[in-house]
Amino acid sequence: MKAFFILSLCQVLFSAAAFGYPMTPDADETPGSICTTANDDFEEYRYPERIPYCGRNVASSLKKKIYEWYGISEKERKNYTIDHLIPLSIGGDNERANLWPEHKEVKALRPDLEIRLFNKLRDAEIKQSVAIGEVLEAKFNPEKNTLRLQLRVRPFSPVQWINTEARY
Repeated sequence: MKAFFILSLCQVLFSAAAFGYPMTPDADETPGSICTTANDDFEEYRYPERIPYCGRNVASSLKKKIYEWYGISEKERKNYTIDHLIPLSIGGDNERANLWPEHKEVKALRPDLEIRLFNKLRDAEIKQSVAIGEVLEAKFNPEKNTLRLQLRVRPFSPVQWINTEARY
């Protein structure tokens, strides 16, 4: 199991280096920010905790600036989405400090995270601070999500299958 985890971690790290895309947000440039009633996009309070909710509103010009800051060429942008570090569904906002270009392969590492946290907030099972902590942990440590996803979706990668075959 330890070897499996190390191989999975290496695959994530080497793929990031090989493809040149950021695996995590730049914590200095994208520290995250939350919606308040002062935000232009504030729409309502949500959940029993009464968390301010901002509607989705990210201008194309802001998306372009974010791609440029992260060094993502126009040709490569089709492989990315502009992600809210703290999702709108748990109280994030549309400010520059909360946005980064996330590669679609990285986003796929946590397919059910946001909906799971949304449901827990809605049902008052967790507080916003806990939800934000889980999101930040997942987005700043994608290698942990890789192991979970591989165990659930595909137990062996092609590299692992070849290595397994070679042993027998």
